[in-house]
Amino acid sequence: MSHQVSTVRRYATNSPQAAARLVALALIANGEIKTKEWAALHSLQAHERLGLSDEAWHDVLDTLCMDLLEAVKVAGDCLVDGPTLTRCLAEVDDPALQREVMRLCTAVIEADGHVDPGESLVLAEMLAHWALPAHEQAGVEPLLYGLDFQVQPRRVPLVTQ
Repeated sequence: MSHQVSTVRRYATNSPQAAARLVALALIANGEIKTKEWAALHSLQAHERLGLSDEAWHDVLDTLCMDLLEAVKVAGDCLVDGPTLTRCLAEVDDPALQREVMRLCTAVIEADGHVDPGESLVLAEMLAHWALPAHEQAGVEPLLYGLDFQVQPRRVPLVTQ
């Protein structure tokens, strides 16, 4: 594992940009922006719900992508490292804003009917760092393991006498 130097810029705590960056991380966590995911954010009017104009939302997304590309130059890895993700999560400490960000992130991740490992990681870190109500945590749990995750009963060994 490479040691990554954080190149992701800081935003003011609880700012629309800090919240939008987390939604943008969920959007690109699978390595691409899928049409269904983009459409889900658009239909939810995510940027407006976070207090951003359409142009400001695109600026946050563009800035995040530029920051991640800069990280590639520094560390050779385009993924957001743990300390950087933790810092980004700490920039949103208002419980109501955390719940809104989580709702938008789950909507974007569910949109294509598949949960990629990077998307699951973003949600797991949110749950680990934020104190969300139990009913909201329970709604996110299936996304941590994939939408198609099912518990299968284990075969019971036959006991012969």
